[in-house]
Amino acid sequence: MRQEAFFLGLGAQRRFCLATRPRGTPRGAVLHVPPFAEELNRSRRMAALAAQAMARAGWLVLQIDHHGCGDSEGDFADATWDSWLHDLDTAHAWLIEQTTGPICLWTLRAGSLLAASWLSGQAQARPLPMVCWQPVINGGQYLTQFLRIRLANEMADGAAARTLMATLRDDLQAGRPALVAGYPLSSAVARGLESAVLTMVSNHAAPITLLEVSPGAIPVLTPATQQLLHTLQKLGMPREAAAVSGPKFWQTAEIEVAPALIAPTMAAFEAASP
Repeated sequence: MRQEAFFLGLGAQRRFCLATRPRGTPRGAVLHVPPFAEELNRSRRMAALAAQAMARAGWLVLQIDHHGCGDSEGDFADATWDSWLHDLDTAHAWLIEQTTGPICLWTLRAGSLLAASWLSGQAQARPLPMVCWQPVINGGQYLTQFLRIRLANEMADGAAARTLMATLRDDLQAGRPALVAGYPLSSAVARGLESAVLTMVSNHAAPITLLEVSPGAIPVLTPATQQLLHTLQKLGMPREAAAVSGPKFWQTAEIEVAPALIAPTMAAFEAASP
């Protein structure tokens, strides 16, 4: 196993990538679609552990920092939903050149929304298997939760909270960025996020695996994920879901990991491999 850090693209299109390669010829590839804003930074350790486990099992794993994120070009305020979709185009094209095996998607939190939006725009003969960690189901609700971080930071409640929330939304509606927890959220990203929902196109025949962590003694899926599982079942799409014990590492101030997520993830990829 070895890691390679490099940039894809030129100039303003440069995107920082980290490829974790297996020994020998890869059996296939995994494209990681990361979470949003600070959740990305807090989940890097867990993502690294998982990528290393995947590479040891023979998979080439590509992690990409999207436009305006991490070490990629641009500022967060410059990013758009469409530029992030284009980043997935770029990453997927690179992986096609690296392996003749299957390519799978591995998403975390709001990365599931971006991946679903990207898949809906693909005219692929062969849909991509997808493993979603703690998927966000509704982008509009997620955007509201993100904006509420600003309210909490300013200890606003009651009328003050309603006024501040209205101001943030007015800024976004007018095309101005809304500053939340140090992140200048662009109106273009906000629009894309607000309209995004975790749904799959009707011809998506590849398996979808939903995995969540639960701090309780007996792990259980969230009601929203249970509902999504039921919807996928009615559509006749191949799907699996499981909850495992572990912390919500993407939101903890201290670096935490949930190793129990790795085994069912590997099992899902194993099923996708010829």
